[in-house]
Amino acid sequence: MEHNKSANFIRKELDKIKDHQVDLHGGCVACHVIFTLKEKLGSSEQNAADLLSEVLTGDSVLNREFINVVEQIHMNDRNLGGSFSLRERESKDNYLEAYFSNVLDELTSDLITSSHQILLRKLLLSYLALYLAQTIGVDYHAATEELYYLLRKDDSKNSKISQLIAKFESKTKTYADSESR
Repeated sequence: MEHNKSANFIRKELDKIKDHQVDLHGGCVACHVIFTLKEKLGSSEQNAADLLSEVLTGDSVLNREFINVVEQIHMNDRNLGGSFSLRERESKDNYLEAYFSNVLDELTSDLITSSHQILLRKLLLSYLALYLAQTIGVDYHAATEELYYLLRKDDSKNSKISQLIAKFESKTKTYADSESR
């Protein structure tokens, strides 16, 4: 599907969501658009997600429309997001930029004061908790507690995390060695 047709398709789907012509059944706006694109294209979920990202990156107006619909559904209609959803766009952008910088500063500090294995574990656990939150439909804090419950219940899960970190380190070392030749 060419770029303009994709943008129009996404815009129409957002209009349907915004006007409540589509029942998301408590689901995610972005996921709905991706899966609708997937069906329309007859392609994979990853290809549809890549196309959505490409179109939104190349069309700042549609990108703003997309985030407005996400905020409308996920924050306003569902009464989530507290005062953030009530802010003007510039204030939201400033808030997001400040927290983006805070996270990078925190990770940089962790990298200075801790081992890279600890930083990788932190990033991996954050990703797992976020994935659980999205998949089971709970907030991030609840998903984090569920994840830690699982890790405390079954120590083999901690071993799997350590194995993944070791594989990552091995691959990184192999890549670094090949680059230095």
